[in-house]
Amino acid sequence: MRPRGRGSEHINPNNSITEVAALANVSTATVSRVLSGRRKKDDDIARRVRDAAQKLHYSANPAASSLRSDITNIIAAVIAQPIDSFSANLVTELESKARESGKYLLISTGKKEDELEERLQMLLERGVDGIVIVPGPRMDLSPALAQLAEEKTPIIQISGKSTSTRINWIGVDVATAMQEAITHLTDHNGTSIMFLNPQIDTDNATDALVTFQYSDQITGYLHEPRWITFGECTLQRGYDDILKTFQDDNRDRPNAILCGSDEVAAGAIMALRQLGISVPDEVNVIGYGDTLLATSCRPSITSLRPPYEEMAQEALRLIELKRSGKRHLPSHTAFAPQVIRRESTSSPRIGTSDMADPR
Repeated sequence: MRPRGRGSEHINPNNSITEVAALANVSTATVSRVLSGRRKKDDDIARRVRDAAQKLHYSANPAASSLRSDITNIIAAVIAQPIDSFSANLVTELESKARESGKYLLISTGKKEDELEERLQMLLERGVDGIVIVPGPRMDLSPALAQLAEEKTPIIQISGKSTSTRINWIGVDVATAMQEAITHLTDHNGTSIMFLNPQIDTDNATDALVTFQYSDQITGYLHEPRWITFGECTLQRGYDDILKTFQDDNRDRPNAILCGSDEVAAGAIMALRQLGISVPDEVNVIGYGDTLLATSCRPSITSLRPPYEEMAQEALRLIELKRSGKRHLPSHTAFAPQVIRRESTSSPRIGTSDMADPR
């Protein structure tokens, strides 16, 4: 009997996949993916693998390969900002949902777009069951993800910018979030609302501004142009904007403040306290993110909680759907956040004396 290459899947009598990988300067997983056709990208890596295989007269046995199980029970999450509140809470839910379905969650991080793309390629070569990618707020991975749309391994993007209809995308329904927040404030005696918006450099920030500007036609609240500010979502920004707006006694003041983050809301409350303005008796304040700061601040901050559980559940559903072999069009799904009421909006609702309203 002729000696065979390493493993039962290779039929060349002299050379193994390890030798091809060494000659091409790639991993054995990359060799397997290129020669099996599972790696769709035709780049320098693919050409090196094919050239090495030809020089070594190496070929793979597809019949034997098909006998292997391609289930690893590993879901990977590629995250640009792993320590921010959104990513941390999302990872917690992904890990919980993965564990419930008998899978493990693998975390990989990268600060730049090219680093995230590199992590994606690495995980595809390792053959994980599915990949969830969470880009940074100013990143656009659409071109790279669109090229990987035909990969056997499902790739799901959560949040961030998406300009391709070939990508499965899951995110937050910003318009509904704004409507929920504004309704909550107007229900609790908010008649004039200030909006401390993030910088207008993301789709979410733009959608939030548009919704805010048109919602007054429905609820009847008042707002002035100077009550809409833009900036970083930091405590200092919230403090500075509120101090500038409220310290002038000769001008009208808003009695409700909608903030782009819990950090901004905490800064706003600090400024109001310094000016002797009571929250929530004189001004209601609502933040975004439902972070630990929202519960530790005094008064505690009413906040919009992103739909972490729904997003994680949908990501795993889409992964299983693609792995089942069922054909489906790419999905773009946005879930609405939930208003978590705390002390900063605990004034009675209009027409009621209910101080325990859960909205």
